[in-house]
Amino acid sequence: MEVVTYYPGSIGEILQGNLNGKDVLLSCPINLFTKVKVFECNRIKRGLHSKSFRLLENLLNKWNLEEYINNLDINIESNIPRGKGFASSTADLCGTYYSLIKLFNREFDEDELVRECIKIEPTDSIIFNKMTIFDYKNGTFKECIGDYLEFYLLVFEGQNIVNTVEFNKKVSVPLSSIDDIIEDLKEGIRQKDIKKIAEVSTESIIRNQNRLKYDILWDIIRLKDITGGLGIVGAHSGDLMAVIYDDLEKAQRALNKTKSSKGYKRYILKSVQLNE
Repeated sequence: MEVVTYYPGSIGEILQGNLNGKDVLLSCPINLFTKVKVFECNRIKRGLHSKSFRLLENLLNKWNLEEYINNLDINIESNIPRGKGFASSTADLCGTYYSLIKLFNREFDEDELVRECIKIEPTDSIIFNKMTIFDYKNGTFKECIGDYLEFYLLVFEGQNIVNTVEFNKKVSVPLSSIDDIIEDLKEGIRQKDIKKIAEVSTESIIRNQNRLKYDILWDIIRLKDITGGLGIVGAHSGDLMAVIYDDLEKAQRALNKTKSSKGYKRYILKSVQLNE
């Protein structure tokens, strides 16, 4: 008895802010993945992947399948950087969920996925099948607003490791309102206008820089302006920023023009579409 699931990480947040009194995020999947294998095993090492094991135990108890808890192990392999803002832990949890529903032939339940992830990791957006504005703290609101779009990202990954749960417990500055820019985002998605979407992303970062200081924010904005970038994205709890491009060659030229500074790694990623 064994199943394997591949689940993508995300690149910071396309949208971060307070919408009608709720803190929300919107993230896009990228070409970095977690591979989660759930399999039958007699010698389980519970010291690894503690969050995914908590999800497994919670779900099997909920599904009245407690007899399997001590017979299933989890193996996770991932190329998603940890503690940077790529939602690595949430990818692990979602990959575990999908593996378990495949293993036990259960129907996918989006509300169940949301509830169970938030119990363990109430800090990150979840990658849904389509672009979704999501109340990541309580799961009381989610709104699907369209398909994911393809674009390229010149990524700047910092050296700091951020524990997102601890950060969100300690941060005292609230997310800023985005009520006035949400329609621009929706229009950009309806029109498949990456530039308009990227402009909203940039604005949401600028508004929230007092909550999490990006020490390279204005350098990244200047780089965007001189290299044909459309906007920027940044982690709401992590050491990560990126410039958005609609063309791989532009992103590659920008990468070649930049120099390593302040210890940031630089590389190119791509957003990905998800299958229904």
